[in-house]
Amino acid sequence: MNLSQQYWSLIRLRAGLVAVLGLASVVIGFAAWFLKWLISEAHDLIHRSFVHGWLGNMVLIVTAVLTILIVGWYVRKIVKIPLEHATEQLQVRLKEGKGYMPLRLTISSLFATALTLGGGGSAGAEGPIAFTGGAIGSNIARLFRLPSQTMLVFMACGAGAGIAAIFKSPIGGMFFTIEVLRMQLGIKAVIMLGMMCLVSSLTTLALSGFTPDLAVKAGLVFEWNMVIPAIILGVLCGIYSAYYTYTGSVTRRKIGQIKSPVMKNTLSGLTLGILLAAFPALYGEGYGVLADLAAGKLEAVSENSVFWWMHSRWLPAVAMVGILLAKGIACTATNSGGGVAGSFTPTLFAGAVLGSLFAFLWPEGLSPDIAIVCGMAGAMGGIIRAPLMSVFLVLEMTSCNSLLMPVCIVVALSFTVSSLLCRRDL
Repeated sequence: MNLSQQYWSLIRLRAGLVAVLGLASVVIGFAAWFLKWLISEAHDLIHRSFVHGWLGNMVLIVTAVLTILIVGWYVRKIVKIPLEHATEQLQVRLKEGKGYMPLRLTISSLFATALTLGGGGSAGAEGPIAFTGGAIGSNIARLFRLPSQTMLVFMACGAGAGIAAIFKSPIGGMFFTIEVLRMQLGIKAVIMLGMMCLVSSLTTLALSGFTPDLAVKAGLVFEWNMVIPAIILGVLCGIYSAYYTYTGSVTRRKIGQIKSPVMKNTLSGLTLGILLAAFPALYGEGYGVLADLAAGKLEAVSENSVFWWMHSRWLPAVAMVGILLAKGIACTATNSGGGVAGSFTPTLFAGAVLGSLFAFLWPEGLSPDIAIVCGMAGAMGGIIRAPLMSVFLVLEMTSCNSLLMPVCIVVALSFTVSSLLCRRDL
């Protein structure tokens, strides 16, 4: 083979690889959009039948138990592959060099997640879509008979593309693969990852009408007199992150001690249902509540809550404290007790509530919009321990790039304080 033939052979090989990457990215982006649609439909179908008020809150307990029981049975009897804690499973697969994922994982986790969150699971969709993205990348690489090492890279890039698509955050998806999955990537793999995250997020964005998941007031400006409040908020986020991590760990350990799968599903569903009945704002992913908080509608957190009888201006603050105390337990009960969901969105939700509470208590410090954005990033950075992913994911999903400096301040302090309190190495 002469030099010209080698050149054109290399061009065809790289063009083929780009085509495969593009195909996988578009499929992953569509899967993320489809999952969002499924969750919305399941939520509307189940939630529409509720009788609102305290009677409806009691129905939430029954719904939560039935949902976790059904999803647990589906995973054990139909899928027959563990789907919970998907991010941890991906980490193990990458560490062991297992790049192949069964084809049925591309679909099964989507339906299990839609039912979990539609039925009230207080969690997110990101873990399962990362699992689905990894499975799609793995199987497309296998379909085109790519080498096993390339299949492993496709799986890792597919998982990152899933995160990029579900949050519409290409840079956030890239840092998920690097920070959370801890995938060692060369230059070629980084380019592949960037391309897949960009194309998958654009696909989801186009299918959803180019609308953000969380609309925040445009033109937010951070001024120098807000530095001290941002520092205080960062420390508070770190302290709360340590609390969230502790309560989640205790809940997971207690659930793990239950041997019977049915009993585990029942008790987890009951725990989740009681918390939902006390604070209905914990239902599902919570994007609706986040949108209301960003719009200044603080009553969204206290509506039909256990504190409904209070008639005071402090009612939203009391409800927000209750939600913050319960969120880590509710999320872990969902993810460790039989439900199939993710753990990133709950940290964003908790951070937004903490930021809103901070702005409520100190309105002269930070505006509610800025406090919410900074709180989201701070809680995610402290709990997930992925500071760069947290910064860029929140800035991209809220389109608040002008808040880069305060978000970095809050995330850095939250990450540091949380690490010290949790006795982890920095």
